[in-house]
Amino acid sequence: MKERQEAAGKAQSREGAEPPKGGTAMKFKYGAMSSLYSIEAENKLTAYAAMVLHFRRSAHMIALYEPEEIVKNDSWLFAESLTKRLDEIFGGEGSFDKYLEEHVEEIRNAYKTIEQEL
Repeated sequence: MKERQEAAGKAQSREGAEPPKGGTAMKFKYGAMSSLYSIEAENKLTAYAAMVLHFRRSAHMIALYEPEEIVKNDSWLFAESLTKRLDEIFGGEGSFDKYLEEHVEEIRNAYKTIEQEL
């Protein structure tokens, strides 16, 4: 709980970043190749959507690292079809696009918390 509160405080202090509602931010770690990033979001779907937007055309190369108990079954690295895999994770056909449309503000706020890890 304390880690989540600290994460929400960090998000709040970043220029242009708004803290997730209710201060319930979770920190996720992800990357591609030798790059490692962190993002803070209210839930995994918001984090995943922001990650995909962050990597754009290279989203198929994203590896999910932390929190392991949440991301361990959600990999789309090496998926035959990125679109199909994301729809599976998000709840069915067309669900990723629908989530993007319905959660623009939350995704935008999470995107603003992305930091490259050293």
